[in-house]
Amino acid sequence: MMSIKDFVKYVLDFYGIGGLYDYKFTKEEVEKAIKIRIETNDIPFDADSVDRELVRDIVLDVIRG
Repeated sequence: MMSIKDFVKYVLDFYGIGGLYDYKFTKEEVEKAIKIRIETNDIPFDADSVDRELVRDIVLDVIRG
């Protein structure tokens, strides 16, 4: 499993400024979403594509609302 630091970069590569899907996520938004993801979801955190998509949804639905 990758480190949280590497996972943040992985998420930003997809959803950060200039990412594959340029939602212009910030590092701070992603870090907050990861914390929410780990604290509120019963599925183990594996820092994989499923977690990337869950973090995306948290940023869009909860943080940016």
